[in-house]
Amino acid sequence: MPAGNVSQIFVSFQGEGLHAGRRQLFVRFAGCPLRCRYCDEPESLVPVTTCRILGPDGERQRPNPFSGAELDGEIAGLVDAAPPLQAMALTGGEPLQQTEFLVAWLGGRENRLPVLLETAGILPARLARVLPWVDIVSMDVKCPSNTAERARWDEHEACLRLAVGAGREVYVKMPVDEGTSLDEVERGSRLVAGVDPRVTLFLTPLTEPASSRLTIGAGGLERLHAAASRHHPDVRVLPQLHKVLGTL
Repeated sequence: MPAGNVSQIFVSFQGEGLHAGRRQLFVRFAGCPLRCRYCDEPESLVPVTTCRILGPDGERQRPNPFSGAELDGEIAGLVDAAPPLQAMALTGGEPLQQTEFLVAWLGGRENRLPVLLETAGILPARLARVLPWVDIVSMDVKCPSNTAERARWDEHEACLRLAVGAGREVYVKMPVDEGTSLDEVERGSRLVAGVDPRVTLFLTPLTEPASSRLTIGAGGLERLHAAASRHHPDVRVLPQLHKVLGTL
């Protein structure tokens, strides 16, 4: 069985999207093909030698990599110590970087907590392989004007069509700041509405590094929301709750 590289395992409040405020168990996978300028988890961009496990008795570390059974053992301990939990969130980095491990691990698990996959929405072939074991897809639409990455519109659309077509619960987050292009926000909102207007689109105001201070003001959010709402019927603004609360 392939081995997994995990940077953190912890319980916290979901900070974004439709399930914001619900307690979830997070498995943060290390490694990401993107280098978004605003990334708030730079320590998870590359594989790491040790994993931080944060439980009710404090923090401990264990070496990578994990077998599926080892990861399940760590998760079971936190689940037993921290009920109630609404879902298990697979985050990163980009979890789909480790598709071989996810397929083997999730495919061999007994059904327990629902699985929420947080993904940049840029790896459709890998998403298709993992979707059978995923209940909720939290997908980003990334604007090149604030990522400093190339545009990924086609990959975003392909991933969204796969998740919607598989009948999964899906929502989309679009990170925004004062430099975000109005045209890109409109293009992203048209993309989401064109696939399925029932998929909620969240404009997520970015924060300054190591801070909860927003990098976009109320006026800027009003303009972006108005632009997106011209094309999509359900656009919402939601700051990152975990930044506000000061949690992971």
